[in-house]
Parts: sequence; structure tokens; C-alpha cells
Amino acid sequence: MKYLKSIPIYILLIFMTFGWSNELFSQEKSGGFAGSFSRMGFSPRGMAMGNAMTSVVQEGSYSYYNPAFAAIKSDLIQIDAGTALLPFDRRLNMLHSHFQLPPSAGLSLSVLHGSVGKIDGRDLNGYHTENLSTNEFQVISNFGIRFSQSIWAGIGLKYNIARYHPKLPTSSGLGIDAGLLIHPFPKLRLGLNVQDLLASYRFNTSDLYGTDSSNNQEFFPVRMVAGASYQINKIWLISLDIEHRRQSYETLPVHDEQSQSIDRSEKTSVSHFLRTGTSYQLHERFTLRAGAQINELGEGNDLQPAAGFSIHLPYDALSPSIDYSFLREPSGLSTMHVFAIRLNL
Repeated sequence: MKYLKSIPIYILLIFMTFGWSNELFSQEKSGGFAGSFSRMGFSPRGMAMGNAMTSVVQEGSYSYYNPAFAAIKSDLIQIDAGTALLPFDRRLNMLHSHFQLPPSAGLSLSVLHGSVGKIDGRDLNGYHTENLSTNEFQVISNFGIRFSQSIWAGIGLKYNIARYHPKLPTSSGLGIDAGLLIHPFPKLRLGLNVQDLLASYRFNTSDLYGTDSSNNQEFFPVRMVAGASYQINKIWLISLDIEHRRQSYETLPVHDEQSQSIDRSEKTSVSHFLRTGTSYQLHERFTLRAGAQINELGEGNDLQPAAGFSIHLPYDALSPSIDYSFLREPSGLSTMHVFAIRLNL
């Protein structure tokens, strides 16, 4: 435990740096485009480290962050089940499992569920009619293979489902992820990940609004993430990620009275995110984590701090762990608590 005196310095620097921030908002943030619930992160372990997980395999197989993690070698089946408590009647649920495929491959299956409930439905006269809710699911299957001890690669398929209104048909679509993990030196890992290629929702609102609007398609932002992690010693890890996010979208229609036409123009939004995190095992039964995400680099640098811990229960059967994280939402208007349990079958 000789490193106990040094670890608080890194964590304190994170909170001193990120404790005061400008609450700036824009359409281009994670909440402005389709599938925003799927970009909040996965599991308390990842969220507590600021989602800087593109090259981190020491926390287990979280192939949500990089499909190459599905190749991690394990004699047990990893199961994670978690939920996030959010204000405004929102909920985020997570389920993850990992299976080893001998001799050098692996498979991960994950489910993300985001919902909003108790939405006040009203008629044209303003009278309450019913309580509405929305539900979104993302079913993820990742396959990874170890080409060598130093190079892992993986590919993932995402099936996205959205249900926003009882009179609106369920929207669904496929997306593709691809990732690479390189281990050039004993303590250093590098990761590269491309997420949400071709992912989109397609809506048909003809029955709801009585108009021909069967071609409404909303694409997910394409995310390209590069990361590095460094194992300082057996109990202390630090990580850093940078993300390039690109989104094409159509502006609202503009009516041209002279030509009697309605024109739509397409624009492209580009944004960058910086993430950092650390994990420190204070005791064999307790791990502490902290991190932060800097949103929209160059546009106010909105900051999102996070912290959490894991309690590793003293049972040999299933090797259970209880995980927790507390973080500020990207909007800056609220915070969220995330809980999970991990079992090893």
C-alpha cells in the first residue's frame, strides 16, 4: 500500500480542474441526435472513469467501448447487470455477457435500454388525455479475435429499436462497430474504435399526422475514438480517450414563395470530446475510480466529472462485485447514479 499517498493527488486534480464549469449547450451534443441514450456510457466502471475505456481491458470485457475487447481471455462467463437512476422519469438499463471461444476468440452480447415515462399527453384543447412513454433498445453482438498477444481486433453489430408513440410504428435499424487493440509495451495499451456506422432510425408518421412522411430517416452520429491506457503498477491505471464525432442532418424546410417550393438543406456537424480516467485498487476488496469528459472541445469545453467504486465481495462462488458511479449529465442540469452487479459463472 505504499502508493496510497500518491493516488489521491490525481483524483483531487480531476475534481479541482472539473469542479467548476460553464454549462453550455448545443444541438451537436450527445442529446441532439438519434440514439442519444446509447452514448451515455456503459456500466458504473466505465462511466466512473469518464468513459475513457477504448483501451482498458483491466476492468473486464466491456466491448461496448471497443469490439476488440470481446477477445479477452477468460475461463469464466462474465455477467454484468446495471441500472441508472435519473431525474425526469428517465431510466437507463444495461445487461452484458462475455463468452470465451477457444482458442483465441470471444463473443460479447449486450443490451441497452433507455426510457422516459409519465409524459403528459394532452389534446388540442389542452386537456390531459393519457400518460405516454418512450422506449429505445440497442442489442449489441461483438466478436473479437486475438491475432497475437499484442494485437486484438473485433467487429460488432447493433440492432436499434425505438418506440416513441402508440400510433407511430416501431423504428429499427442496424449499425456496425469495428475496433482494434494494440499492446506495444508491457504497461501501455492503445485502442481505436469506429462506432455506429450506417446506424439510423426510420420513421413513418403518415398515420399519426395524416401526411405522406414515410421517408423520415435520422442517422446516428459516426464516432471515431482513439485511446491509450497506462498501467502504472499492479493497482493503479490511468487512461485517455479522444473522440471525433460527425453527423449529417437536414435543416428545417424553408418555403420559397417565388418558386412555390420547399427546400431542405443538409449540414454536417463535427465535434470532439476528450476523456480521462483512473482506477486504483485501495484494497483487494475495494477499487476506487474517477474521471471526466470534456464535451465540445473549442466550444466552451463543457466538463462532466465522474467518480465511483467497486466492492468485491468475499465469496469464491461467482466472485460477485457491486459497482457504483456518480456523474454529471452532459447537459449539466442534473446528475445520475449508476449501480451494477457483476457475476462470474
